[in-house]
Amino acid sequence: MKGAFSLDAARLDGRHIALVDDVMTTGSTLAELARACRKAGAARIEVWTAARAV
Repeated sequence: MKGAFSLDAARLDGRHIALVDDVMTTGSTLAELARACRKAGAARIEVWTAARAV
């Protein structure tokens, strides 16, 4: 997943972001998306999921 997401055109400076996923398995997709949001300036990132695979 490394480098899969890019938010270069969007600036999230100081924003509170919620990432929503129906089922989280390893968490690598959400972690990479959170990294891209942080790089774009997000101040706070939450992850919301309906279920988590064990």
